[in-house]
Amino acid sequence: MVEKHNGVWGGCWCTFFHLAPSEAKQWSGKHREYKEKLVRANRSHAALVYDGPDVVGWCQFGPPVELPGRMSGYGKMDVAPPDWRTTCFFVDRDHRREGVARAALEGALRFIGAKGGGTVDGYPIAIPRGKKYSSSFIWGGTESMYLDLGFRPLGSLGTSKRVMVMRKVVRGR
Repeated sequence: MVEKHNGVWGGCWCTFFHLAPSEAKQWSGKHREYKEKLVRANRSHAALVYDGPDVVGWCQFGPPVELPGRMSGYGKMDVAPPDWRTTCFFVDRDHRREGVARAALEGALRFIGAKGGGTVDGYPIAIPRGKKYSSSFIWGGTESMYLDLGFRPLGSLGTSKRVMVMRKVVRGR
């Protein structure tokens, strides 16, 4: 599926949040290689959604040590960093608007619960009311999906009001 979609998000391979600012130049243009390195080192996690044998979507998740990108916004919000982050969603273009992202987020939350739980932050895209917005650009999921699953808004991530920070406490199992 990643190949079908040109490395997803224009060749990002869902590495944006993995890259600390000091690593961005080193791995520029080599996201596929970087993602493979992370997966082989067990430093990249995702809840996958299948349609039969085919992966049709995922939700990337992990602790901040694995996903250190875009953490500077927390200092401006005066809130402690989370124990876990859900950073990227991707849904195959042929399966959008079918609930795949929600299923992936629910799966990530189950994994997090099985790993002890804790605070979980997500970064949904705030879609302006009444405006059309392509589902191909909703890499962070939607605010309504997070609200439906019990997350509460904390504020915006950085200066953009488009990317929200939402938090939920997941109990360990």
